Amino acid sequence: MDIKTKLLEPLEEWVIKLRHNPIFLSLKFKFLFWNLLVSLLTMVIILIVFFETTSYALYSQFDSNIIYNAHEVANVVNHSSGLSSSKIVRFYDKNLIGYFVVILNSNGSIVEESNKYNLNSKFIQQVFSAVEKKSISSVFTQQIGGSEVRMVSLPVFTNGQLDGVVIVGNSFDVIKEALNRLFDVMIMVALIFILLIFIITYYLSEKVTQPLYEITSQIVAITGFNLKQRLETEGYELEFKAMAEEFNKLFDRLEDTFERERIFINDVAHEIKTPLAIMNGETELALRKKQSLEQYEKILRANLYENTRIAKVINDVLSLARLEYQTSTAKNSKFDLLDVTNAIAEDLRILSDAKKLNFEYQIKGKNFYMFGSKDAIRKSMYNICTNALKYTKKGTIKIILYKKLKRIYIIVEDTGVGIESRDIDKIFDRFYRGKNTKNFDGSGLGLSLAKSIIEKNKGTILVESTVSKGTKFEISFPEFK
Repeated sequence: MDIKTKLLEPLEEWVIKLRHNPIFLSLKFKFLFWNLLVSLLTMVIILIVFFETTSYALYSQFDSNIIYNAHEVANVVNHSSGLSSSKIVRFYDKNLIGYFVVILNSNGSIVEESNKYNLNSKFIQQVFSAVEKKSISSVFTQQIGGSEVRMVSLPVFTNGQLDGVVIVGNSFDVIKEALNRLFDVMIMVALIFILLIFIITYYLSEKVTQPLYEITSQIVAITGFNLKQRLETEGYELEFKAMAEEFNKLFDRLEDTFERERIFINDVAHEIKTPLAIMNGETELALRKKQSLEQYEKILRANLYENTRIAKVINDVLSLARLEYQTSTAKNSKFDLLDVTNAIAEDLRILSDAKKLNFEYQIKGKNFYMFGSKDAIRKSMYNICTNALKYTKKGTIKIILYKKLKRIYIIVEDTGVGIESRDIDKIFDRFYRGKNTKNFDGSGLGLSLAKSIIEKNKGTILVESTVSKGTKFEISFPEFK
């Protein structure tokens, strides 16, 4: 199993679980449930408001009709020669279905009445007494023969004196029957509405979740063996297109990481394989036939040297991993870069004197404050400065610190062996070493680590070099105030 497959396994397992997990069904169910619930509540509120409004309108119109008819009866009575000759009751019985009329004289006795209801005398006297006492009309409801009847009692006056009372009424049964039919129709409409909402919502939920199924299927198809494959982004709505593009960016980062790891492992293996091959060859030669003491000593020294090279490579790799981790997790803070360059300059002056090299340290300005990881930046600067010292046999090592346009610059310059033009773009690659550095010890990791740290702290690094004349590194960081 290669490293890509191993590192992708957690992602693949997560996607497979997601694919078989009822999360999509749950999403669809929630979409259906909430849409139906909101639609149902909205519909119930609308139907209740409609039903209550209709009921109020019907009952109000019902009362208005009763009152109007009562006034019509009273008007006819006032213009008739006598209450007993009005014949109004027969007219209402014939022409206004459901209505009944009772006409009382000034003593409360019944002059005429409809045959529809048999009102008992006690009730009649109660109505008459109420009208006689208040001399105003009133609207009331009475339960008669199992029916709820709405009535109006209206006084009739002659020359300002109470001449009689007109009672007009009608049963609520007609309205109740109409409202019951309306309720049945509303229930039927509600059921049809819910069915339509369910069908439409289900269709929309399918449309919403389908891209998720498709994107998930594509993700499952991407493994460590086809990491270059990417998700389709065309044909999706804006949100799903953005999600697919973000997944593609994730796979880009994964592919880049895996590629870097592959190159890194291959480079480490290559660096270790060479000294191991030398050690094996020397050892096999020593075992093939007897050697002199001097030859054995020579072989052992050669093996010790190669073993030291292997140990240094492994140590550099571990240091690189440890420092990169510390850089990514370090707590950044504000500090004066002058403190860092002063400490490095002090060490470099001593080392330069030991190699009989000139050392120059120039500071132009003050308050070189920046924000970042102080320890990591010190390590990167130290690597660059010691590189300058290592590749310089004679001449001068120079460090210059200054500020310009809100950036802090550090120049590290030497008069060493220089770098060939074809190697300039490769010197920051891990384990890369130019052809003119073969006679110098090193693993090719120092500059790679230095550049990584500088860039993680929002800095830049540039290099200029001429073979046999020297090299100049320019590092800059944003000033922090």
